[in-house]
Amino acid sequence: MEFNLLTFNSTLSNLKQKNEVEEHLRNIVKDIEAEFNFQSLGIYLKVPNSDIFRLKIARNISHTFVKNSIFTQADPMIEELKDLKFLDIHPPGRYIFEKSYTHLLILPIFYYSEMLGFMFIDKSSEDFDSEEIIKMQLFASVFAFIVKLDLLNSEFEQHKSLYESSKVYSYDTFLEKCNEIYTMMKRYERYLSIAVLTITNYNNMIRTIGKSETSDIVKQISYVIKNDLRETDIIGKIHEDEFAIIMPETSGKNCFITLERVQKRMAKLPLQDICIMGWGIASRTDKTKNALQLLHFAEHVAKETDRKEQNKINIHQ
Repeated sequence: MEFNLLTFNSTLSNLKQKNEVEEHLRNIVKDIEAEFNFQSLGIYLKVPNSDIFRLKIARNISHTFVKNSIFTQADPMIEELKDLKFLDIHPPGRYIFEKSYTHLLILPIFYYSEMLGFMFIDKSSEDFDSEEIIKMQLFASVFAFIVKLDLLNSEFEQHKSLYESSKVYSYDTFLEKCNEIYTMMKRYERYLSIAVLTITNYNNMIRTIGKSETSDIVKQISYVIKNDLRETDIIGKIHEDEFAIIMPETSGKNCFITLERVQKRMAKLPLQDICIMGWGIASRTDKTKNALQLLHFAEHVAKETDRKEQNKINIHQ
């Protein structure tokens, strides 16, 4: 089958339009459907700031498989793809997706040495010829440009979402990251804790010392939190009077120990007589539904804790 260069050129031109990455990917997949006879196809993309690869676009794949299929950096197939060479597999293949096949191609989607994801395509009754394999490598390269451009745009938007005053994530960005980390920790049954710091008398502080000085105090609090946590801990300013921290691989007990250290540093700041604060901790259990629920638990405990002067940190039970 001849490669339709006119169609391909039109596809590349469409990439200049400002569309969502999923729309661009779907348009390219339409070209693949026109060029190839295949059984099933899937495109997995790496979730930003995680080691998770999720199925983004699929053809002839069940909804259940799309929903549940996930890979991480530790999976053998991902380890093999890190060489940035495509995998050419025949039965009995070392990897399989949803369907049995006569020929399976798994192609890394990468930009320079950065692996952004991968795609698979298979046939049920014949093999891909050498020309088809070259075409698929070309399509994988186009996917890489689309994904990398989207990541650069997201990074730009993310910088805009940072609070300049405290250098932490806004609520929406923080919750998005919480959901990503929660999914990974739940899958591997790892500890996960969320801590919330509530400034109880925030509005009263503004009335008493003014907006500018209150903002300076918030910056001091933010600085202490940022500089006493691990790189993997993520901080959000979820309200004007609340900070939140998601701590992967951290039990409630270890979270408590970390917050005690942060609290001691805060005690050295000249704000204890002005600012009334309370910490709340909530840790993932088998009964926890999602990251938002965990955040609400920690938030509720924080608001209760700030009333107990003898104990500035409390854990959701």
